[in-house]
Amino acid sequence: MSNLSKLNKEQRIEIVNKIIKEISLRGRNFFYSKAKERLAYFVQGNRSLWYVDEYTGIPIKMVKGQMSNDKGFSHGGTLWGLVNDFKDFINGDNEANHNNGYGGLYCPHWGYPDEDMAAIQRYAIELGYLKS
Repeated sequence: MSNLSKLNKEQRIEIVNKIIKEISLRGRNFFYSKAKERLAYFVQGNRSLWYVDEYTGIPIKMVKGQMSNDKGFSHGGTLWGLVNDFKDFINGDNEANHNNGYGGLYCPHWGYPDEDMAAIQRYAIELGYLKS
């Protein structure tokens, strides 16, 4: 998708949820809980954006313009930064990758094989989240 400015919030949520699914299918399977058999995802409520953690199942309110409260989040700071990058993108920031530290989808500290990271990045470029 070349013109991000024309995407609405639901379309942006769809893009992010596709990236989350791709991440979950590779490497260490972040954002997927085998024990709970579910994926993490974003959803728009009546007035708020929510991130639902795959392991805890707890919806986390994602507050525009600030780091959200991570109570109920089952990962560490690197992925918390990425989730907040995703929140920023959903809220209209077309340059959101790495806003919240750790390098976003270009982070070298996930412990994923290089080929998996490259595949995730290519997919994010195809979807319009990352610049080529």
